[in-house]
Amino acid sequence: MNCNEVLDQIADYLDEDARADLCRVIEAHLAQCHDCQVEVDTIKKTIVLYQSERRVEVPVHITERLRVVLTRAYREADSTD
Repeated sequence: MNCNEVLDQIADYLDEDARADLCRVIEAHLAQCHDCQVEVDTIKKTIVLYQSERRVEVPVHITERLRVVLTRAYREADSTD
């Protein structure tokens, strides 16, 4: 299984009802691919944060930086249309 195939199957892999054979194949790939390990770990953490009932306070400087980056990206996307 290559990285693209792993990423295409991530949702199924992270599903608690995933097929055992799919899990084995993906886990074998993850054991050898650091990039996919990072991707899966990031997705797992995102799911945990999304499902948690506690609010996560984002520092103001990060919120502002995100606003600037998104504004720039939207303007660039509009200029290419």
